[in-house]
Amino acid sequence: MFESGLEYVRADFHLHTQKDKEFTYSGEKNDFVKSYATALKQANISVGIITNHNKFDKDEYKALKRAASKESIFILPGVELTVKEGSNGIHTLIIFNPDEWLENGNNHIQTFLTAAFATISNPENRNTKCCYDLKNTLEKLEEYGRDYFVIFAHVDQSSGLFSECGGGLLESLSGLAPFRKRVLGLQKSRTRDNIDKFSRCFGYVPALIEGSDPKSLKDIGKGDKQTYLKIGEYSYSAIKFALQDYKNRASELLPEQKHGYIESIYFQGGKFDGQTVRFSSELNSLIGIRGSGKSSVLEAIRYMFDQPVQTDKEYKDSLIKNIFGSGGKAVLTVTDKHGKRYFISRIYGERSNVVDENGTDLNIQPSSLFDGIQYFGQKDLSNSADHENGLLEKLVGGKIGETAEVTSYVSELTTAISQLLDVSKIPEQIEECETKKSELEHKMSIYKEKGVAEKLKKQTGYTTDKTRLDSASGKIDSAIKELKQVFVKNQGLSISLQKINSNYNPDIIEKAVNILSLIGGEIAKIGEAIAQIENYRSEFIEVITELSAKIDSLADEFAEIKREIQDNTLDIDGYVKMTAELEKYKETLQQLEGRAKSKEQIESAFKKAARERNDTLLSQFRAYQDETQKINETQSELRISIDFKGDREGFKSQMKSDFRGSGISDSKYQSLCDAFRDYVELIEDWILSDGEKIKKIISLSEYGKLDKKLQEQYPELLKNQVPNKVEIYYHEKLLRHHSIGQRASALILFILMQSDNDIILIDQPEDDLDNKIIYDEVITAITRKKQGMQFIFATHNANIPVLGDAERVFVVEYQDTKIDISQGNIDLETTHKQIVDIMEGGKEAFDKRQLIYTSWK
Repeated sequence: MFESGLEYVRADFHLHTQKDKEFTYSGEKNDFVKSYATALKQANISVGIITNHNKFDKDEYKALKRAASKESIFILPGVELTVKEGSNGIHTLIIFNPDEWLENGNNHIQTFLTAAFATISNPENRNTKCCYDLKNTLEKLEEYGRDYFVIFAHVDQSSGLFSECGGGLLESLSGLAPFRKRVLGLQKSRTRDNIDKFSRCFGYVPALIEGSDPKSLKDIGKGDKQTYLKIGEYSYSAIKFALQDYKNRASELLPEQKHGYIESIYFQGGKFDGQTVRFSSELNSLIGIRGSGKSSVLEAIRYMFDQPVQTDKEYKDSLIKNIFGSGGKAVLTVTDKHGKRYFISRIYGERSNVVDENGTDLNIQPSSLFDGIQYFGQKDLSNSADHENGLLEKLVGGKIGETAEVTSYVSELTTAISQLLDVSKIPEQIEECETKKSELEHKMSIYKEKGVAEKLKKQTGYTTDKTRLDSASGKIDSAIKELKQVFVKNQGLSISLQKINSNYNPDIIEKAVNILSLIGGEIAKIGEAIAQIENYRSEFIEVITELSAKIDSLADEFAEIKREIQDNTLDIDGYVKMTAELEKYKETLQQLEGRAKSKEQIESAFKKAARERNDTLLSQFRAYQDETQKINETQSELRISIDFKGDREGFKSQMKSDFRGSGISDSKYQSLCDAFRDYVELIEDWILSDGEKIKKIISLSEYGKLDKKLQEQYPELLKNQVPNKVEIYYHEKLLRHHSIGQRASALILFILMQSDNDIILIDQPEDDLDNKIIYDEVITAITRKKQGMQFIFATHNANIPVLGDAERVFVVEYQDTKIDISQGNIDLETTHKQIVDIMEGGKEAFDKRQLIYTSWK
């Protein structure tokens, strides 16, 4: 029991046995004790209080305790005392600390009962009232100087506190000094008015607990409600404290585990060789003197999850090497929020492996098993708190989604600008092509005037035909390449649903599969068409070859014509080449004119991509808004505001850096920042409107330099997003105006408000926080959140394990060549001593401080 710290166990505070006159048992006398323990186990009762009417049998108690212990059930001694109040008496459950009331073979319980019924006969009758009223009862119990606590039985029924006591009597009892200290529970309370009455009279409400009040074995554990206590050991003190802190330690229902957590980490080799550290799913505190190795445990866990390091990377890398050693290995046993168990193993220097309970290697990242893991090493809290945007991104960015969509739009914008820049050169290219064409036509006009063109008409005709066919061949090759790319990308579409079986919509799935099959058939036809086109291409090449052969066969004829021309002033062979070149210029002009007409489509594509990118950024912003609103609504200390693309100063600084050397003044940068929300808007004005808005702000000389920088940098500039402006207020004051410690305090509160995190790892948060903030805010938040989140702290501050009521406390100690971990919990006396010795400077120092504080008071 309790190897993972504090656990919830069922407790029954009102049990009777065969020693009670009202309890019936028909079995063998010698079997009663064993049968009783079995009945407790079957009712899932782990803590039982024996409270017979006005009677305590020490021998029976001891026998029951031994038998129950074998079933991991803890029994405490008590009595249901009928106190002399009201017409029927008040049935009062008194639970005794057995180490004090039954120490050294004594039976002080019986001594008390003998005195209580000194002049009364037949005390074992449930309705027989003792000599003492409630005031006398508490006073007499106090005289023994031994620990006990009181629970009023079936308070709303006959012989119950509220049934027997009117308002006046309750008020008179409120003046009893031991009352609040000793009265820790009301059993079977069902009336809200009575609870309110108790609160008005006594200034507090004790735990509302249950007890089955059985009259036979079959009645044990029966009842419409149950009580579960959160304890770390089977002891009187643990049970008593659970009732004192019932808001955190008692529950009517067994709490469900709804978050993922680390169960344990086992080390093979290295500084922790052979040790298995078992964690609670709630608050875990690693304590020890400085240099004892507390941080080593956290760093090992971080390494297993491959969590990034914010600071001191070189030191932490060397620390991991020192922890694991060559060939060292660790295994994390973890449970996800669905209750499924996994094993994460990692050998130093290699990647982590995740396997399920069946031993199947899942090939996934360990962190993907959880909704969120937050790690903060030493000083990371204060360092992270300096950057509000980064802080928001770190804590809630994982819930917003990937930025792949934005990246896709940036790629579209980059392509569009490249095409537009290319298109913008077309008029110049057309002019250049027209000029060269005109020059060729002028040169060729001389050949025409001298009749050479007519004589070479046949040869130039053949050359022109060959040029046209070669151009067409190139277009066929390009078309085949593009068609193949599309076909290869989509040929698997038809099999996407082939292997799917539907239990609920088989008819619809069958129709869908049939349609996909038809589509697949058509896509297959495209493949067949491509193959046919390739065949036609081969035939087309043969046609070109045929034309080339024909040209070759006419070589002598063409040579004879050239010899007949007899004009040494003309380059006869050059004319034929000019004819082919002219044909190419004509085709180039035709292509350029076609591309010039596509500018409108490219501009439209740019605008569409810019709009969709902005919509995506806005959608992400709204998601951040929703997350910050949740944080704002869950507590009052922190308030976060977020403004879409609101970091104007950051945008201005970015522009000044990117456009350095352009000669633009600070005031003009400010005007550009005011005129354009981000780089996409600025680039849109530059590329689509020839910088119309920009030119109204800066000079033509400055624009010339800016134009050059935009042409050089636009692919990178498009990637830059103007950050949303995040402002975090802590106690209604901007976070950046607080001290480092206060900023760190705000950050840890920020972390604790994130319900979607499963695991929080923080190394020495007190280095960044002051004690008052830890107590006032951090501990409060931890105790409120730990049932739905696992915390693992390495700390020197006693407030965290003690006031946080740590379910698990680890004492870490460096011994020669290894680090030893002692494992306990906040209920254990040994853990109490370790906390005092390590964190308070020892009992003497602790007592002295306590004395000083008392004198100050």
